[in-house]
Amino acid sequence: MSGELFPDDSDELDSAKVLAHMKDPTVLARWEGVLGDMVRVAEAELRKALNNDPRSTELAQLVIYTVCEHLGGGVMYLPSGARLKRAMRDADLYRDWRDHGIKPADLVGKYKLSSPTVYDIITRQRALHRKNEPDLFGFGEDTLH
Repeated sequence: MSGELFPDDSDELDSAKVLAHMKDPTVLARWEGVLGDMVRVAEAELRKALNNDPRSTELAQLVIYTVCEHLGGGVMYLPSGARLKRAMRDADLYRDWRDHGIKPADLVGKYKLSSPTVYDIITRQRALHRKNEPDLFGFGEDTLH
C-alpha cells in the first residue's frame, strides 16, 4: 500500500488519442473561452496558409494542445498584434543593419520610418542584443566589486 491510489499519468497522455477524441461534440465544447479562441485563430490562419487543407482543424488543435502541454498551468502575457508586429519589425530592421550592412538612410525608405526612429530602434536593439551576449572577457558587473 505504498503506491498512490491514482498515480499521476498525465505525462503519459498520447496526444494522438487526445486529439482523436476532439471530434466528439461533448469534448469539443470543453475547449471554450480563450482556449477555443486560440484554436479558431490557429485554424483560420492554417486554412489560409494551407489553401483550405482539411487537416487545418486537426493541426490547429495539435498546436494548441502542444502549447498547453508545455506552457499550461502558468500565467503568461501575450502581446497585442500591433506590439508584436512592431517588435518583429524592429528585429528585422536591426538584422538588416547589422548582418546585411544596410545603411540607416536606406532603412528609412525600406521601413517607411523617420531617420531618428531608425537610429532609436538600432540603439534599443543593440542594447537588447548586448544584454543577451555572453561576457567573454570577464568585464561583467559582478567582477567590478
